[in-house]
Amino acid sequence: MAQADRALHFGRAPHEWLWFIVQSPLAVRLFNLAYNSWFVVLIASVFIACITRNDTKLRHQFLMSFMLVWILAGFFLAMGLSSAGPCFYERLGLGSDYHFLMQALTAANRSYPIWALSTQDILWSGYIGATPGSLGISAFPSMHVAMAVLFALYATRRSRLAGLLMWTFAAIIMVGSVVLGWHYAVDGYASVLISIAIWKACGLFLARFAPDGVAA
Repeated sequence: MAQADRALHFGRAPHEWLWFIVQSPLAVRLFNLAYNSWFVVLIASVFIACITRNDTKLRHQFLMSFMLVWILAGFFLAMGLSSAGPCFYERLGLGSDYHFLMQALTAANRSYPIWALSTQDILWSGYIGATPGSLGISAFPSMHVAMAVLFALYATRRSRLAGLLMWTFAAIIMVGSVVLGWHYAVDGYASVLISIAIWKACGLFLARFAPDGVAA
């Protein structure tokens, strides 16, 4: 994944192109806040779809896509193509390619709380068996990006303004996943394609096999 990242980004790691963000503690903090707000957006999006007054194909498309993205990308691909993200690269003895990125995040943490670092420590402890429970460090694909793109696809069909806001949010999540050391950029690129493919497939399925009584 790291090699693919460099090949796709003209010989440089993506975070190096984003160094103007990485070197700003305030910017890192803001991206971390946005990244954590993903959980709120996830709950809100599903809740809105579930309580929608009219039972439409769009609603079914979103809920079907939501479940399929989690099953196919969040389980099967995450297990079958397990990879350690940049934040765990050096801990696994793979080299120092992301040493300066993690140093910059640690420096930012001295100015503002960077929650990603403590969460990464928790996941690492679970991975090495230092704490009980099942905690993994698989980075591919990025479920944060996959879900954010799915939210944007759904929101675009509901409202132009909502769509614009959610595509902006998806872009922030994509950049944040790289800046915070969670993911390689290719994790996010693959996630975008996966979500769009599943969204389209569900739309085609419902166009032909939508339940009786579901509005177009």
